[in-house]
Amino acid sequence: MKPHSTDDMVRSMARVRDESLAGFADRPAARALAKDVMESARAEDVRAETAGPVRRRGGFRLGVRLAAVGTLAAVAVAGVVLRGADDAGPPEALPADIALGTPAEAAHVLDRAAAVAATRPSAGAKPRQWVYTKMQLTSSVKPAGLVTGGPYKTETWEVWRRGDGKQFTAYENGKPKAGHEQVSSAVATRFEPLPSDPGALLRKVRRGPKGGGGDLMTFQTLVTILRDSSHSPKTEAAIFRAIKMIPGVTPVEGKADIAGRPAIALGMTVEGWLHEEVLLDPKTYAYVGERAIAVKTRKFESAGDPTVTVKAGTLQRLMVRVAIGVVGKSGQRP
Repeated sequence: MKPHSTDDMVRSMARVRDESLAGFADRPAARALAKDVMESARAEDVRAETAGPVRRRGGFRLGVRLAAVGTLAAVAVAGVVLRGADDAGPPEALPADIALGTPAEAAHVLDRAAAVAATRPSAGAKPRQWVYTKMQLTSSVKPAGLVTGGPYKTETWEVWRRGDGKQFTAYENGKPKAGHEQVSSAVATRFEPLPSDPGALLRKVRRGPKGGGGDLMTFQTLVTILRDSSHSPKTEAAIFRAIKMIPGVTPVEGKADIAGRPAIALGMTVEGWLHEEVLLDPKTYAYVGERAIAVKTRKFESAGDPTVTVKAGTLQRLMVRVAIGVVGKSGQRP
C-alpha cells in the first residue's frame, strides 16, 4: 500500500508495530484493516485496543480511532477545553500550542516519583487475591477519525484481575463485559514477574514476549503496567526509573487540571503534535491517569478530501483511575 501521512500516528495509538500496515489510514477497506490491527496487536502481545466502526466523516477517511481499552472510562475534564465545531464557544479558547519542558525536567520528576514510591506501604496482591481498578474514559462520541473537538462521551469500567494473572472480570458501564482477557491488563501480566532493577525491567518490556518495540511502545507498556497492577514499593519505583531511561520523555509545563484535580503530565510526542501522557499526582506521584492531547495545531490532507485540522489543546482521549485496591474475590469492591 502507498504510505499515508497519518500511518505512524495511528499505529502509535493502536500500539501496533507492523510496518506492512502502511497506508491503511487512507484506504476504503478500513474495516478489514481495523481487524488486521487487532489481530496484529494480539499476535505481538502488545496492549490491545478496540476499534470503533469506521465511517466517512466530512470526506476524510482516517479509518480507526483507537481508544485504550482495558480500563476505559472518562470524566469531564477541567482545564482541557472540550469544545469544537459541534459546540458553542469562541475558537480562541484553545491555545496556540501547549508548552513542553525538557527531558531533564521529566527525569527530575521521575526521580522524585521513584523516591516517594519506594516509601509507600506494600500493596501487592497474593496469587488468589484480586486487584480491583475502576477507570473512567473521555473520548469523542464520533466513532472514527481524528478528534477535532466535542461532543465527548463518558464510559466507566471496573476490572478485577486475580493476583496470579490467570482470571479477569470486567464491567462496562455497570454491565458484564466478556473477552476481557484480550485487553491491556491481561497483556501487562505477561511481563510478570517484574524485575526490580529498572534496567532489567526496561529490557524485558522493550524486548516483549514476541519481539521488540520502539521507545513509544515501551513507554506505553510501562504506563499500562503502572496502571493495571498493584505493586510493591520497590517494583513501582523501578517502573518510574525505567521510564526515566526512555529518551524523549517530556513534561507539560505547569500542572494539568483533570476534573478539578491537578496532575503532572509526562509523555512522548508523536509526529510532532500528539503528546501521549501518563498523569501523576503532584503530591504523592501516584498514577492518576493517561491522556493523549494535541500540543500543536496539525492539518491532515488526503487527496480528494477536505483538509482536517486538529487544533492545539484538543483532547483525543483521557483515562482517569478512580479507584484501585486488593480484594478477596471477583466482584468485591474495596
